[in-house]
Amino acid sequence: MSDRQSPLQAAHAAASARLAPFGGWQMPLEYEGTISEHLACRNTCAMFDVSHLGTVRLSDSEAADLVQNTLTNDLGKIQPGRAQYTHLLNVNGGVLDDIIIWWHHSGVIDVMPNASNTESVRDALGGDDITTQRAVIAIQGPAAKEIAALVCPSFGTVGRFRVEEIMWNSVECTVAGTGYTGEPGLEISIPSSDAVELWDALAEAGATPAGLGARDTLRLEAGLPLHGQELGPDITPLQAGLGWVVAFDTEFVGKDALLEEKAAGP
Repeated sequence: MSDRQSPLQAAHAAASARLAPFGGWQMPLEYEGTISEHLACRNTCAMFDVSHLGTVRLSDSEAADLVQNTLTNDLGKIQPGRAQYTHLLNVNGGVLDDIIIWWHHSGVIDVMPNASNTESVRDALGGDDITTQRAVIAIQGPAAKEIAALVCPSFGTVGRFRVEEIMWNSVECTVAGTGYTGEPGLEISIPSSDAVELWDALAEAGATPAGLGARDTLRLEAGLPLHGQELGPDITPLQAGLGWVVAFDTEFVGKDALLEEKAAGP
């Protein structure tokens, strides 16, 4: 089976991006160079195509209960209009995926798995896989919100770990104050057919296109884990030093195994 292509593939080709396979997708590894793209994110603003991340949408009235009783973090700590980092475990406590939850004001929950783990998340939670219907652009860096606001003023109002529905050019976007670089910024989900137009607008406003090479060096520098490296089915959150992601006063898959590990000590 050939690798999937991002809705932003035409923009990457036009910029002569160096493409590489990642999680079953053809994604840009770099444009002008990983070091310069890394520094652009740290010093001003870079934007990344992260459309390879999955989006599993939970729309029914029991979505919040299902997430609360399956994933490790306590959804009760937040409310609609917020995002949360959490884990999906196997029965032995290993991390099947580390996930960001976007909880819409409407009550709809978008579960954002890593590229190759979407089916595992759907097996655990059900829901609709809407990955092919949208692109996700991460705009990151100390000037990210300022530059995003030049494209759409409302983009600049989205706070850290907040989730908002915002209209841009008559298109509804989901905008979250999340990212994977250690810098402030936004992740913008937009219908696939409108993605290139938004990408080009952000570039014109001053965002530097950056590839997954810089995204990886940025997350390493920030101490953020990558599933398949610091996390995996044979590594528990406790072993990874991520016990803060586990709410032991809630129910979730793998809880018994983690309680045994916690009682046994290091």
